[in-house]
Amino acid sequence: MTNWLPGGSARRGLRRGANLIVMLTMTMSCACLLASCGMLGLSGEKAKWSQVTLMASDEANNDSPVAVDVVLVGDDAMLARVAEMTSAKWFAGRADLLATFPKSIRFRSWELVPGQRLDLPADTFAGPRFAGAFVFANYPDPGAHRVRIQQFSGHLVVQLDSNGFTVTDTK
Repeated sequence: MTNWLPGGSARRGLRRGANLIVMLTMTMSCACLLASCGMLGLSGEKAKWSQVTLMASDEANNDSPVAVDVVLVGDDAMLARVAEMTSAKWFAGRADLLATFPKSIRFRSWELVPGQRLDLPADTFAGPRFAGAFVFANYPDPGAHRVRIQQFSGHLVVQLDSNGFTVTDTK
């Protein structure tokens, strides 16, 4: 019987080629898996605030209730979009944004009356990782009335005043 692959060198070459194909396939599979981690919300931040406090001064919103949303954004594309929104645009379009992009955005809403204080427990914002976070306050006066949150641990304090608000964090 004739051996069509002379010697063992041709067989070794075929085995090396097959091993190379397997290694390339495994490498590509790992790269795809790692890339999908970002799409599944496995990259980014987690809210680790020990507490979030919302405080309305006695003159908040010119003695009227004020709506406040804490918004967690899941990806960079939505982060850029939300970062450009004023509070008026946010409150007018948030339901549509959530319906259109349910995996890219989540938020919690409250309405505070002047003089009210809410201490929210740490688990209020438990959930998947996010790319960024904002606080929006629905003041009738012109302005962005939006603050990007930079710190995701410690105690977050949102102070609502007559026609504006501040967000501070403490360790």
